[in-house]
Amino acid sequence: MYGQNDRFVSHEACKTCGSRDNFARYASGSGYCFGCGAFERRTTSPAAWNQRGIQRVGESSQPEESGIRPCPDDIGTYYPVKVLEWLSKYSIGVPELIKHNVLWSPSREQLIYIFYGAGKDVVLWQARNFRQGTTHKSRFYTSGSPADVLATYYPSEESNTAIIVEDCCSAIKCAEAGFAGVPCFSAAMPREKLARLRRYYSNVVVWLDADKLNEARKLATQCALLGFTSKVVHTENDPKELRIQDHVR
Repeated sequence: MYGQNDRFVSHEACKTCGSRDNFARYASGSGYCFGCGAFERRTTSPAAWNQRGIQRVGESSQPEESGIRPCPDDIGTYYPVKVLEWLSKYSIGVPELIKHNVLWSPSREQLIYIFYGAGKDVVLWQARNFRQGTTHKSRFYTSGSPADVLATYYPSEESNTAIIVEDCCSAIKCAEAGFAGVPCFSAAMPREKLARLRRYYSNVVVWLDADKLNEARKLATQCALLGFTSKVVHTENDPKELRIQDHVR
């Protein structure tokens, strides 16, 4: 459906169903409506994207000293069955992956979560390994500095509540439930990063994994000191395994 290196460009109104912003436009000219399923084929070849100066997904103009390594060069939207079956346990499908810039590298067997800066440069990305034999400890590889990047998955409608979680899948579930999902990639966030989050949201929910209750409480206290209305949600299962709306009101 989409070019293997096709990059999301913008949301548009759908000519078929009339939705205001459900139609996603990609760098190749292709498009897809997440409301009615209308699809437009690409209008340029992958070779033409670079000739026209369009940056492909995963290419970054960041200097090497920024600490950002290039994403795998074969990332795209061709997700294997084993990955889709794994994601289906969390009610995440292809539309959600494309919407939130989550791509697949066939050569490395990695699901790639990508975050762009103010321009179109990649400022942070994380790979989740699916290769057989990968140990639990080496499931993830992160390039960039999570401490410096305010990675956020946005809901379709504006919200004044952000939910801080540990992983990207949980953050995507939060966004799909109508809240801003903020993966912290660990169990802590620097005060400076929380202060930046305060510029955009007045309420914050800290929902870390079951074994991180003390860390969640400390984080919620930091948020309260910065002026957030904050609270902790603690569940035995990870946020991505649950219906977010049942626990955050």
